[in-house]
Amino acid sequence: MRTIYFDGRTMPSRFPDNSVKNTKYNPLTIVPMVIYNQFKYFFNFFYLLITIAQFYPPFQVGFLITYIAPLAFVLLITVVKEAYDDLVRWKRDNEVNSQIFTRITSTGRVSIPASKIKVGHMIEIKAGERIPADMILLTTSEESGTVFIRTDQLDGETDWKLRRAVAYTQELQLKWKNNIENLASCDAMIVGEEPDRNIYKFVGTFEMMNERGIISEGLGLDHTVWASTVLTKGTAIGLVLYTGPETRSVMNSNAARQKFGICDEELNYLSKLMFGVMVIIAFVLVLCTGFNSTSHILFFRHLLLLSSIIPISLRVNLDMAKIWYCSQLQRDKKIPNTIARNSGIPEELGRVEFLLTDKTGTLTRNEMTLKKIRLQNEDISDENASIKFGFLKTINSLETVMEQPRQENIKNMLKALAMCHNVTPVFTDEEKSFQASSPDEIAFVKYADLYGFELTHRTENSIWVELEKGIMEKYVILDIFPFSSATKRMGIIVQQPNARNITFFLKGAEDVMKDKVIQKHKLKALEDCEDLGRDGLRTLIFSQKSLTLQDYRIWKKKYEAACIQIEDRERKVRDAIEELECNMEVIGVTGVEDRLQKDVGKTIESLRSAGIIVWILTGDKVETAQCIAISTRLKTRNQDWFELINLKSEDIEEKLKELQRKNVSKTVLVIDGATLNYALKDHSKSFINTAIQAPAVVCCRVSPTQKTQIVECLKLYTDKRLCSIGDGGNDVGMIQAAHMGIGIEGKEGKQASLAADFSINEFCALNTLILWHGRNSYKRTAKLSNFVFHRGLIISVIQALFTCMFYFNAIPIYNGILMMGYATVYTNMPVFSIVLNRDANENTVMKFPLLYHSLQRRKAIRFTSFCMCILKSLYQGAIIIYLAIELFPENNFTNIVAITFTSLIITELLNVMTEVDKFHWAMGVSEVVTGIVYMVSMFYLKTYFDLNYVFSLEFIFRVAVITIASWLPLHLAKKFISYIDPADYEKVNPE
Repeated sequence: MRTIYFDGRTMPSRFPDNSVKNTKYNPLTIVPMVIYNQFKYFFNFFYLLITIAQFYPPFQVGFLITYIAPLAFVLLITVVKEAYDDLVRWKRDNEVNSQIFTRITSTGRVSIPASKIKVGHMIEIKAGERIPADMILLTTSEESGTVFIRTDQLDGETDWKLRRAVAYTQELQLKWKNNIENLASCDAMIVGEEPDRNIYKFVGTFEMMNERGIISEGLGLDHTVWASTVLTKGTAIGLVLYTGPETRSVMNSNAARQKFGICDEELNYLSKLMFGVMVIIAFVLVLCTGFNSTSHILFFRHLLLLSSIIPISLRVNLDMAKIWYCSQLQRDKKIPNTIARNSGIPEELGRVEFLLTDKTGTLTRNEMTLKKIRLQNEDISDENASIKFGFLKTINSLETVMEQPRQENIKNMLKALAMCHNVTPVFTDEEKSFQASSPDEIAFVKYADLYGFELTHRTENSIWVELEKGIMEKYVILDIFPFSSATKRMGIIVQQPNARNITFFLKGAEDVMKDKVIQKHKLKALEDCEDLGRDGLRTLIFSQKSLTLQDYRIWKKKYEAACIQIEDRERKVRDAIEELECNMEVIGVTGVEDRLQKDVGKTIESLRSAGIIVWILTGDKVETAQCIAISTRLKTRNQDWFELINLKSEDIEEKLKELQRKNVSKTVLVIDGATLNYALKDHSKSFINTAIQAPAVVCCRVSPTQKTQIVECLKLYTDKRLCSIGDGGNDVGMIQAAHMGIGIEGKEGKQASLAADFSINEFCALNTLILWHGRNSYKRTAKLSNFVFHRGLIISVIQALFTCMFYFNAIPIYNGILMMGYATVYTNMPVFSIVLNRDANENTVMKFPLLYHSLQRRKAIRFTSFCMCILKSLYQGAIIIYLAIELFPENNFTNIVAITFTSLIITELLNVMTEVDKFHWAMGVSEVVTGIVYMVSMFYLKTYFDLNYVFSLEFIFRVAVITIASWLPLHLAKKFISYIDPADYEKVNPE
């Protein structure tokens, strides 16, 4: 436990400082770290070895600059990019660290920057200010001692949270008024737990010595304000408990792991194969000369001459292409506000095989409307509610309502809706609104407002409800037990002033409430929940219990004793509350509708047609999730349900075998959280291998941790490409665990959006994002990569054959600036223009999702395409060098270089036009500009070009014959193959 004293006895030097640091480098480390990260790639590491080898005279085969310059260029671009990104991070950090706050000391108030705040400091926070450290709330400007904070940047929830000050220090503030400095010299302390990343839990104790002895008060989550939250109004003073890396926000903001696409892995593998090809060629060349004492030197010289087989430009081209893909999808007006937060994997959107989606706020709008209420013997829906509750608008006194049991039930239901919540009404000049931690609660309050129980005012200790005819009732809040994902229920104890009885309201999910209610109400309540769930409604059971004042006082003493315990306080408090949560009388069951997002059904239907299997992971009940699966077209009419519900571990294996015996391809699997826990723990492999055969899976009542576990198991036991999508803080785990994470910026805040690789506004944007941009990015990356490999291989083939024709001497055919220019100014623009290629227009791709599915079945980057690249390079390289030397004998070495190099450049320009599916005007511009640049460069490279010969008819004729012979047969062969066996996109007649 950590003890913090008010009077300054705490030693802050024991604890970390409060400065924010998100930078990755400093001026001394940026270059070494960037170099280290870059040389983890096989491309760059290989080229580094090649460059180093040039410093050894026997290995020199060309100008040193031709090896150093490309490598230096790549590293320079990377260092500049990383330095710029780090500078931006430093400026953001500096802005946060230099923010000024007011510290309260025994001698007065002093200004202090956020980075200098220490554990034990008393800090004053004003409305709109970011909380700089984790603090215990001591006083507020509100007489009640309460404040509201925004936590959207901590937990992803946009609703305000209520926090309260330590009761005794709040009383002292009211007593001292303007002399709050006295608080900094009090003989008081706070004992709190050691740093923990759990933002929903805190256990501590406040102790203070005064004239009456020791004052003690238990502290919990509602006394805390965590760093990165924001005070909504007023002012507050807090005692700093945790700083810097010990704050909840930092402990929960672990940097997301760097994601690398499978395309990068495949290209890295192909580059290793290219290295193998290069070694084989070099070995054969040495073998042809015969082995001797210098063979090893000759072998390495041949390797160096053939090093262009592994193009260092590939990494640069890919990175630039990915930036282009990201800019394209971000500028698409059909999916506004789409953000690519990870520019390293846009092409992976073209390889999605499984989509794991949250339900609430993702498939649905998170806009709750109370549609139905089930009382003991009747069903009240929004259509007939005005008739059912009409009597409330005609009576003069609610006492007359209590004469009839049915009307008494309705009154109790409305009273529970109006009071069993944590909603606060907010009044502005324009209208009345509500703040709450859940949109469900706002739906309840609005419903009660509509039918005569209007919530007009709320403080920490009281609720005012206005009835019909202007009757105002005040209820004192004696205790409140907030809803949490662990308890799945919320309770409140209220009493009218001077009333003899006390009422305890409790609402919650049926799986926990079934053990809280009296036996005679249990069966009916569960049936009501099941019926409403079939209608796709989210259900809660409302219950109540009357307590005598004596019963309450006995219980309260036990509860207060548990609240000040240090050891195992949480369990003891929970036990005390559960002692009260028994024999509850059911008031009714509510059914809340969460409207579907725009075009969800069409989107899921398109994704499934594209071969993407969709899983729903939700915390909702089974019946509700099944109804949503039907309404979103996840389950079709010809498919059956197969349920794994409430099973023990020993029963799961047999049920999975039963599913295997059925037609799995026409069965939608449904599993609940309890069964899923056993399935992932004891039968993970068999469960995953069976589940992936189903056309869809619906996981109900699952926790955020289970969502992440599902993703991890799918990655462990399959090679499928996973994409996760969600909108809330509880979806961050599965978003970060998946190969691709997509966040929706919705009503639950930005946490999912900020943690994701891609951020979108609504679920229907997935169609355009995945089927259009993802498919294009993947196909373009494949074409670009294959062409860059081909570009390096063809010039290496020319070099190898040139070596053979000149008695196996390790002499370069192209030297100096020609080698540099080949991969840069002479071919780079046309090759990079492949990123503009498309095989079909957007309307065609959207109309025929199977075009995406065909890309999954026939991968664009595969070994066969690699082999075709080798064969194409071998043919064209051989034709160029053979015809130049054998068919057109030329004794002048300079002319041979000019003929072969010019033929090579023109052939590559024509190859680009052959590879593209749809011509883009920018491609033509790049070709023309490149041709002009090459012709102009001849005038400056007279060492390599005899201008008199270059502009002769003989030169033009030879280049034309060689170019046609190398390019035209392959071009015609491709056209012929396309004619007899057209690709899928050609069959649907795009454009």
